[in-house]
Amino acid sequence: MSVNMATEKKIGTESNPMNIATISAGFEKGDFLVREEQGNRVYFDFFEEAFNYISNKGYSRMSREDEKHWVDLMNVIHDSVKGGMKYNTGTLLMVLSRPVSESQIHAAEKAEKPPKKTMTPSKVDAKVLNP
Repeated sequence: MSVNMATEKKIGTESNPMNIATISAGFEKGDFLVREEQGNRVYFDFFEEAFNYISNKGYSRMSREDEKHWVDLMNVIHDSVKGGMKYNTGTLLMVLSRPVSESQIHAAEKAEKPPKKTMTPSKVDAKVLNP
């Protein structure tokens, strides 16, 4: 098995759910941008501020292998958008992760359940209900 296949196997078989966050550079609003869960974006003038912000939220830097995998994957994804990305994606500098807690998983599962169907009474039932 080649080194690349071993790396892919290790990264691809990660069974623990996780959230990722990224730090990118090259924006007008601030030199550094932190993107985190649920689309939150926060701009910073200094890298240290961006890193401290996201690490204080429980994110930590991935291993070099995992981070390289995510950077490569995101570059492929951004390049696949026909006509280019709508927004400036900047230059991806760092990918961080944190495990998803059991309570977050249960809350997400609960939110995904479709609402119960309400049944309208049939004409027969309506006559019984409204004599």
